[in-house]
Amino acid sequence: MMKRLRLTIGGVLSLFALTACAADETVKTLPPAWVNSPYAACSADELCAVGSASNFALAKADARAGLAKVFQARIKSSFESDVRVKNDDVSSGARDFVSETSDVMLNATEIRETFKDGGKFYSLATLDKSKAARVTRDEIDDLDEKMTALLTDESPAAAVRLEKLYEQRRGLNQRHITLTGESIPESVGYDQVYGNKKARVGKRHVYLSPKAGSKQSFVQAVRGAMTENGYTFATVPTEKTPVVRISMTAEQQFLKVDGFVKYDYHFVLSAPDKNGVDVERLAATFTESGLNEKQAYSKAIRSLKDYLKENILNLYF
Repeated sequence: MMKRLRLTIGGVLSLFALTACAADETVKTLPPAWVNSPYAACSADELCAVGSASNFALAKADARAGLAKVFQARIKSSFESDVRVKNDDVSSGARDFVSETSDVMLNATEIRETFKDGGKFYSLATLDKSKAARVTRDEIDDLDEKMTALLTDESPAAAVRLEKLYEQRRGLNQRHITLTGESIPESVGYDQVYGNKKARVGKRHVYLSPKAGSKQSFVQAVRGAMTENGYTFATVPTEKTPVVRISMTAEQQFLKVDGFVKYDYHFVLSAPDKNGVDVERLAATFTESGLNEKQAYSKAIRSLKDYLKENILNLYF
């Protein structure tokens, strides 16, 4: 009888142990509050988003992407509200920068929590507003310095560049407002930027003279870059119109790889100095390869456009 009783008691204890383990396992698999409510694990100084996927790597990426969307939506909302209050016209450049700015701030993002529920994985991404605001302030300070310097440059290209930086600054400032509720005062204002552009753009009226035999795509690339930076063009040369001469010559190079060709493309832009003497203003060589010369030339045109974009401000005549 005693033996049977001991077995019964042992069975009951085992049952309790199994039940306790099962209950404990149930507790462990309950999802944390942040899975369904991200801000349950975030402070007022943070932005948060939850991502889910079939593994942790994808879940983290999904959380970061979700956070970028949240941030972008808040900036756009803040921008549109500010525009309505001021009855302001916002250029497409400023709006485009607002659309892109959320990606930049992902450097201030971290993955705080992860959770696995069966075959589903969750991640909580957070954005520190204070850290993001400091990064934003540094970017604005850098732009303010560049804009102040461009304001003293008399070239039309500088005026156009100033306008672009001003639009970029507006986007950054709206980001700062979203993060802190505060605007950073402008060191170069709207009237200065657009008054400067109106006074300078169009004053550089030139006659563009391509070298004989130049391809149309080359001429269009140079003309497009100069037009974008405030230059206008005469249809015929006159004594008062500077003649800007351009050329791009190809020089084939030896290449050991069968089926490919390689060329050096030498670009030169010249214009008269104050004494009317023609001098070289811009010069560069682009080394490109391809299956044929046409392909190599197309690459050279892309390189030329990038070069002009970076160096057009160096033109003075």
